[in-house]
Amino acid sequence: MRFHEYHLVDASPWPLLASASALMLTAGGVVYMKRIQYGLLILYMGFIGFLLCCYLWFRDVAREGTYQGLHARKVKRGLQIGMILFILSEVMFFISFFWAYFHSSLTPSVDIGAIWPPKGIVTLDTWGVPFVNTVILLSSGVCQKWNELYTLDYNMLLSLPLLPFSSSYVLSTKRIGPHNMDVLSILIGSMLGDGSMERDGNGSRFCFYQEKSHGEYLLWLHSTLFELGYCKSTLPVISSRLDAKGGIRYFYRFRTFTYSSFNWIYDSFYNVRQGYRRKIIPKYIEKYLTPLALAVWIMDDGCKFHNKGMKFSTNCFTLLEVQNLANILNKKYKLNTSIHKTGVINQYNIYICKESVLELATKVKPFIHGTMLYKIS
Repeated sequence: MRFHEYHLVDASPWPLLASASALMLTAGGVVYMKRIQYGLLILYMGFIGFLLCCYLWFRDVAREGTYQGLHARKVKRGLQIGMILFILSEVMFFISFFWAYFHSSLTPSVDIGAIWPPKGIVTLDTWGVPFVNTVILLSSGVCQKWNELYTLDYNMLLSLPLLPFSSSYVLSTKRIGPHNMDVLSILIGSMLGDGSMERDGNGSRFCFYQEKSHGEYLLWLHSTLFELGYCKSTLPVISSRLDAKGGIRYFYRFRTFTYSSFNWIYDSFYNVRQGYRRKIIPKYIEKYLTPLALAVWIMDDGCKFHNKGMKFSTNCFTLLEVQNLANILNKKYKLNTSIHKTGVINQYNIYICKESVLELATKVKPFIHGTMLYKIS
């Protein structure tokens, strides 16, 4: 787990190999123009090596941002600023050329006869090749901008340079996986709590719901998933509904994008073959019950009892499933647990004793939102 938003890159051979290929490309060009033997071969080898290094380098960057989830908001902002500085350096580079041209043409020196262009120099027609090159350059920028506006959500376009499959206009079958372990921990941890899933076309999506009193936690959850490219930038707004007693309840709610690569999670949490939608505990739950997933589960469904420990509201699961979860908590995190009836038929909760809560807090505290720290304090 990373406790900061920056990306500290691993050691990579591509900068060194790209530099060597660029040197070979330059040297090969000089040797070829000098008509020295094997000059063309060196030129081709340098060109192919440089293209290969670029491909492998860009591939690693795409993997870091897509599969490993390393490009958080600050990383994306840093990449954006780096590109802006690169463009500014190119602008200043070309300004020097234009400055030299206008200086020489408007005030030609006596060394060239005080005329422009100098005697013996034949210039190109302005409306010929230079005009065609200018049209091609400007039209490429217009086409690129039109493509961005067409494929990306407008709010996302204004805020962050997100990945192409992180737009609401992309089909679920084109949204790719596998997903970063942190993302899976958040999603699966929420499924143990108040989170739910629904099918939409060829894919599945997650739905998050919290009462108004836990609104800050839900907004943090939304911000986290948005930075990873899994939902829209639009903030959840407060809504209301009537409860069973006729009172008004206020809540926040939002959904992720629909991914076909989420279908395996949906199929494992919902036994659709039996004809009803009830969450069940999948067999792989121990693997994904990481400290981050446990923290999300606590924030969703954990409840602290003064001087008595903590309770997980596992009412929707069967007794066997609750026993399985309790055994995993004991086996994986050495927590002393017990199972109690809720007073409703076939509903059970998991209780963690006070001493084990102290042990649990050391593992999950780095991932707990500030408004939820009272559950483990």
